[in-house]
Amino acid sequence: MGRGKVLNEHEKGLIAGLSQGGRTIRDIAARVQRSKNVVSNFLRAPLEFGRKKSPGRPQKLSPTDKRRLLRAASNETKGSNTLRQELGLSVASRSIYRTLHNDPNFQFKKMVSAPMMLPRHLVARENFASEKLTWCPADWYKVIWSDEKKFNLDGPDGLAFYWHDLRKDKRIFSRRQGGGNSVMFWGAFCGTKKCELVLLEGNKNAEDYIQTLESYLLPFIDQELDAGWIYMHDGASIHRAHRVRQFFEEEEVPVMDWPAKSPDLNPIENLWGLLARAVYVGCRQFNNVEELKEAVWEAWDNITTDTLKSLLGSMQRRCRDCYLAKGGATKY
Repeated sequence: MGRGKVLNEHEKGLIAGLSQGGRTIRDIAARVQRSKNVVSNFLRAPLEFGRKKSPGRPQKLSPTDKRRLLRAASNETKGSNTLRQELGLSVASRSIYRTLHNDPNFQFKKMVSAPMMLPRHLVARENFASEKLTWCPADWYKVIWSDEKKFNLDGPDGLAFYWHDLRKDKRIFSRRQGGGNSVMFWGAFCGTKKCELVLLEGNKNAEDYIQTLESYLLPFIDQELDAGWIYMHDGASIHRAHRVRQFFEEEEVPVMDWPAKSPDLNPIENLWGLLARAVYVGCRQFNNVEELKEAVWEAWDNITTDTLKSLLGSMQRRCRDCYLAKGGATKY
């Protein structure tokens, strides 16, 4: 049953006056048309009457069940409904979500993806991180970081979030099958200097990769870099081809021994992420490949030296975190 209407100031004064005049509680209740309990409770503590707040609806989740829920959520990667079923909780899934959402130690986040790693990958990553912990910041500025990146007309994925004004029609994000056409680029940077961003046409093989290196990497080295640099690329199949290794030997290009499954240790991966955000800002989509190419080139040209410095400044932390994780994936 809900609470009745609270006593107003006139009723409180009338009850107090009648009580001082010697009237009984029954008489006072009849006069002010209130229950005897209300009159009695007011006269017992006039200053405190009506100030006690209702505790509200009792919690369906007991303290014990809440501790069980928080412990399970901390140790598992399961949704609210699965947790509710496995723990046998007699509350709705929404209540489970609300309990976790209101706890300051929990935050609902998209799980960071990382490559599947075998024991040999963990060992190689840990050894790499251990060795590079002795590097000083200047050493990282001598690495030429390189990688390839594909851009689709429709963006990196179909998940577009925005703040919706309820007074307006919903916005629709339409995605073409396969994201529409796409373009592939090769890019590299060393310290605060960027190599020219190269458009890669069609499927690439080892010979195509060598041509890219001859046309763009070697001139970049000759014109922009001092001695002591080292080239880094990942373990893609065309990078590991015998003809490519032979090319590096012939051109006397020192290549960093890079551990497999290590995008989190490669700052150019983060640079691609920043580039994609700039290209697809505001959930932008492109009508044709030419528009997309121009947007990517423009975003690459707009990358600042401060951005490159920030990425290289994180290398010691990346290696430290990888080493402490015994070669496991890190947050980068």
